[in-house]
Amino acid sequence: MSFLKQLLTPFVEFENDTKPGSANPNPPVTAPAAAPVTPTFLPPPVPAVPENVQHPLVNGPATPITIPDHVPTYSAGGTITEPLPEHEQYFERLIDDANARNPMFQGVDYKEFVDSKLDIDDIQDEAIKYQTAYNVLKSTGLTKEKLLSTGQEYLNLIGRDLNAFQSAHSQQYNKEVRPKEELIQKKAQELQTLTQRLNSLKTEINQISQEITLTKDKMNTTKNSFLLAGENKQREIQTELQKIMQYF
Repeated sequence: MSFLKQLLTPFVEFENDTKPGSANPNPPVTAPAAAPVTPTFLPPPVPAVPENVQHPLVNGPATPITIPDHVPTYSAGGTITEPLPEHEQYFERLIDDANARNPMFQGVDYKEFVDSKLDIDDIQDEAIKYQTAYNVLKSTGLTKEKLLSTGQEYLNLIGRDLNAFQSAHSQQYNKEVRPKEELIQKKAQELQTLTQRLNSLKTEINQISQEITLTKDKMNTTKNSFLLAGENKQREIQTELQKIMQYF
């Protein structure tokens, strides 16, 4: 039985802890609804991420680029709709580690409050569930100010990690992808130049081929005409010689 359940046992009946047929001598107590109060504690804004920042999912010793075990789902517009399980687990561990090691989160705070609500899922009314968990944990020193301030600090923790990841991811992109993109662009320009040169050569070849055809036609015409003229002249002379032989 969890810490919160031990505290709440005299007041709240838990189905999984109640034996069949046993009567509950202490009926559940309905906590009065508290009026909403505007938070008065405003934590400092998330600081800017320095350049050349490192992130374990980008610069860690075991961060190869691999195909995820789970296939991401995307919307019609191409935006991912559900995070991968390993990334959800990463932020759970991030909060757990901060809660265990960071002095700021010593004692009962926002995380313990949220975890405690899971122990009283038998309470269906959400407002009563929140109020019951808070009223019980007040005995451990939890205050509304601490609940709100530590919750905001967890937000800041995640915000800093997101900024660090995006910065490290951008640096990795510029290091591993950008040069290849620039190389492709360079090769594409070279290909365009070669294509233009190839088209120019094709045009020149076609032009020269046409010139060759015209020249060959002219030369063949001259050759054939010359040979024909020579043969005709030979026949003419042979005819004259035959007549001379005949008449003289």
